[in-house]
Parts: sequence; C-alpha cells; structure tokens
Amino acid sequence: MSDYGAFAGAQMLATQLSIDRFTDDLRRIRADNALALNDATWRDHYTALVNRYNLLLADADKFARVTDETIETQAGTIADLKAANDALRAEKEQLRSRLVDVEGELAVLRGLDKELHPEAYIYR
Repeated sequence: MSDYGAFAGAQMLATQLSIDRFTDDLRRIRADNALALNDATWRDHYTALVNRYNLLLADADKFARVTDETIETQAGTIADLKAANDALRAEKEQLRSRLVDVEGELAVLRGLDKELHPEAYIYR
C-alpha cells in the first residue's frame, strides 16, 4: 500500500507540475502578447512621428522655396526701383540745370524789355 501512496503522491505532484507549467505558459503567452501589443503601439507612434516629421520637412522646403522666390522677386524690384530713382535724379539735375538757363534767359529778356519799355516798369 505504501507503493500506491507513493505512486498517488507522485501523480499528484506530476499533475500539479503540469498545471503549474500550463499556467506559466499562459502567463508567458499573455505577457508576450502584451509586449507585442506594446511594441506595435510604439511602432505606430514612431511611424506617425516620422510621417509628421516628413510633412514638416516638406513644408519647410516649400517655405524655403517660396521665400527664395520672394527674395529674388524683391531683389529684382529693388534693383528696378534703384535704376528708376537714379534716372529720375539725373533728369532732375538736367531740369535744374535747364531751369538755371531759363532763369538766366528770362533775366536777360526782362532787362531788354525794361530798356525797350521803361514806362511799363513805373509804378504809380
């Protein structure tokens, strides 16, 4: 009978070990699934972050191109305005010089007119 008791005890231990191994396997599978889900979540976050970064980089490149085009356009406009300003200054100097000549001619003509018609210059 002692062999039967030892055999029954060994069977109980074997059953308990089998149950423990099975529950350990279930815990390990559950933990692995949780880790896999966590890894997938992190991968999704990483992918979303990379996609947002790429969009931001594309927007930055577009902004840089638009800024460069704007600067080039403004530089051309500034150069045109400077050239027009220089032309206007030159024309202004020519007109100022011509005005001096006309004023001189006018003074000569008034002098001649005063000599020819002195009565017109007498104020009463």
